[in-house]
Amino acid sequence: MNPRIVIIGAGAAGVAAATRLIERGYKNLKILEAENRIGGRIHTVPFGANVVDLGAQWCHGEKGNVCYELGSKYNVFDSNSARYERFVLTRSNGEQIPTEQSEKLLGLIWSILETHKHELAGYRGSLGAFIMGKFRALLETPEYADVNNETAYQVLEFFHKFENSIEASDSWFDTSGPGYLHYWECDGDLLLNWRDKGYRTVLEILMKRHPLATSADAINLEDYTHFNKTVANVNWTAGPDSLVSIRCTDNTVYDADHVICTVSLGVLKERYQTMFTPDLPPIKRNAIQGLTIGTVNKLFLEFEKPFWAPDWQGLSLIWNTADLEEIRKSPDSWMEDVFGFYIVDYQPNVLCGWISGKNARRMERASDEDVRKACVFLLRKFMKGVSIPEPLRFQRTSWYSNPNFRGSYTFRSMTTDLLNTSASHLAIPLTNSCGMPVVQFAGEATNDHYYSTVHGAVETGWREANRLIDLYDRKAHL
Repeated sequence: MNPRIVIIGAGAAGVAAATRLIERGYKNLKILEAENRIGGRIHTVPFGANVVDLGAQWCHGEKGNVCYELGSKYNVFDSNSARYERFVLTRSNGEQIPTEQSEKLLGLIWSILETHKHELAGYRGSLGAFIMGKFRALLETPEYADVNNETAYQVLEFFHKFENSIEASDSWFDTSGPGYLHYWECDGDLLLNWRDKGYRTVLEILMKRHPLATSADAINLEDYTHFNKTVANVNWTAGPDSLVSIRCTDNTVYDADHVICTVSLGVLKERYQTMFTPDLPPIKRNAIQGLTIGTVNKLFLEFEKPFWAPDWQGLSLIWNTADLEEIRKSPDSWMEDVFGFYIVDYQPNVLCGWISGKNARRMERASDEDVRKACVFLLRKFMKGVSIPEPLRFQRTSWYSNPNFRGSYTFRSMTTDLLNTSASHLAIPLTNSCGMPVVQFAGEATNDHYYSTVHGAVETGWREANRLIDLYDRKAHL
């Protein structure tokens, strides 16, 4: 049995599927990749003293996390030194909110999410409405009598931006309350970095090129990959000789018995109506419309040397009302959603800013120079009394503008609830009249509980590779 298999996309799911198939002897395989590199939303690039991750950055958790299981054999992890749950909140006039106050308020919000899970599971509404309701009620209790109301809502708004960056939502009023609980957190350290090697390490491990690139069983996926190939159409009832015919935008055509489609949900949303012939079945269209992908971007600044104290971990931004009104009148009003700048491990001179949602998409339309200037403006505005030099280098991400991604990662939105859909609907293969899978779907968006993560994507690549391996094992035994 030597089926022709085409994998669309060389991101984590595509690499996981391809390496598993090749290991099991399925070498009649091609990968069509729209970018000029392997990795997809894993994109490790040289910057500063080492590398930075423009996409996936941390291994989130240990138990049940396949990336951790792959990497822990090689001792490639370190715990992140910036602890994101312990923010030092700074106002736009340079004043810090007293730690005792900010920790009390942030603790209150975390506790709402922790202690009311059962209630949230049965809630019919958004995550934002649920948190706001609880927050308001708890602020009225004697325990919070000493808390200034304006400060309380400023801290809540900061947390809202932080939460949007975790979900990739434009607003927590878009995030489904019960859907928020669909995501499963892996036990263990949730912020493990890959030291000074970056997330591409996991791809090297999958390709058996780590720790030695030249090991005897290394898989050179580049030999199987056709780069700069954007798929225009997948005809999945092509005919008896070739079950599937794939046409790229450069008019090259690839015939296959099976296709594993790993493109991002953003690409599916934009192109599903023309990308598949015949049209996708209603359950699949419903899933593409109902699941949601958002935008989270990073802003990297390299300085000649640190201007911050040795124990400083970052700057979290809280806007005073007058400053916010002023910033909203400026051409760079997207700045209001940069919620902080934080240190980057193994990068002594680099800060990383974070922005998500609508303003992250607006930021992508501004020039590199305008965005760089805006970052320096924010640092100088919030860090009063500190002399902040011009950065040596600047690099930002633009996951939404890139036509090969159209977003960062997926979440469960109010639309997901409304259309009553799920990742498992997106994962259902398209089959021929004999019930044979001809087009399969993988990628983080097709994972029920580990969506938005690399470990979720890798699992789905293995799932679809195993589907074919099991199919041909059964045929061999008939």
